[in-house]
Amino acid sequence: MEILEIVLLILAYSLIIIALFLEVICYKKNIETLETIYFTISLLLLIIALTVTYFFKPFNHSDTTNIFILLAMILVALTTPLHILEERRHTVKPIFKKILIAFSGMLAILAITGHFIKILNVLQYAVAIFLGVSVVLSMILIRTTKPKVNIVHREKIERYIAIAVLIMIPLSLLTNYVVDFNGISTKIGFTLPLIFIVLAGSKLWSDIERLSLFKPKNTVKEQNLINYSLTNREKEIALLLIKGNTYKQISEQLFISIPTVKTHVSNIYRKCKISNRIELISLLSS
Repeated sequence: MEILEIVLLILAYSLIIIALFLEVICYKKNIETLETIYFTISLLLLIIALTVTYFFKPFNHSDTTNIFILLAMILVALTTPLHILEERRHTVKPIFKKILIAFSGMLAILAITGHFIKILNVLQYAVAIFLGVSVVLSMILIRTTKPKVNIVHREKIERYIAIAVLIMIPLSLLTNYVVDFNGISTKIGFTLPLIFIVLAGSKLWSDIERLSLFKPKNTVKEQNLINYSLTNREKEIALLLIKGNTYKQISEQLFISIPTVKTHVSNIYRKCKISNRIELISLLSS
């Protein structure tokens, strides 16, 4: 069983690191959000904390690593709904985010305090419940809301992932129970590594699809540019946006300031009645 756990952990590590790398690239191209990057970082921190705690436990007899696991779990519970809310069309009021952040901060303070007064055993149940509720509600939100235009390309896979996670959690917990009942030794179990693999894999596939839109072979229909009354400068910038250039790269190529580039981009989006680069590519590319 330990070999299977190690294989799952290696796969999870690989997918999360690659996904994080692609997310940073997408963020530089203004097609990814910081909330998603924070979410992936929180997954990486949690799996690192789990690995250090359980596989190196014989060398560490303190509860120091346990506090890191709880803090990482709180971070995942916070970033999961935040990045989902950023990508979905919903009616959730902004105050919800503030309450979520405040509650997470309070729980983190309690966890740190509990480490020193030796009540982590009690707090870990509260943190586990918080994480479980956060993940389940986030998956339900995916199932009951529509995505924003910039991620509409992965709507089907998002919904399938939500169903998979909702089914996987009880099945994995049941598997862990059966394994423990039969006296088979496990360190981490299968629930978290499998969820990490599914989530990181879906993000990896999504960002590959996004980046595939930025290809030199993308051509722009001249008639489309005329239809939207773009100026010559706006046409230049629209072409560079479609090729995947960042604002900084555009400013260097056209010898204009970044604020000027942003102004032109805003005018392009306004004239084309769109709100992001992905929509621009779909609108102007053949």
